[in-house]
Amino acid sequence: MQRRTWDRYSIKAEIERRGESLTGLAIDADLEKSACRVALVRRNIRGEKVIAAFLGVSVEELWPDRYKAPKRKTIAERERLARQKRDATPDIGEAA
Repeated sequence: MQRRTWDRYSIKAEIERRGESLTGLAIDADLEKSACRVALVRRNIRGEKVIAAFLGVSVEELWPDRYKAPKRKTIAERERLARQKRDATPDIGEAA
């Protein structure tokens, strides 16, 4: 099954198809009235989470450009980071 592609128009249309409005979602979630409207055009984490929960999808699926999957560190990067932690010696100075 292919994942659905969401844009701000399809998100708004789906919310309205389900009998709700962006302002109504924000008010029901005790947010600023414009929070969900703002989330359609720019990042607004609270508004995005409310919309995603209402539609039953993840915020990553609705806005993949805003929520990129975290990159996995390469083995070399993980080994380097582990060495830094292991090789770190405490700074023990003489008492004054």
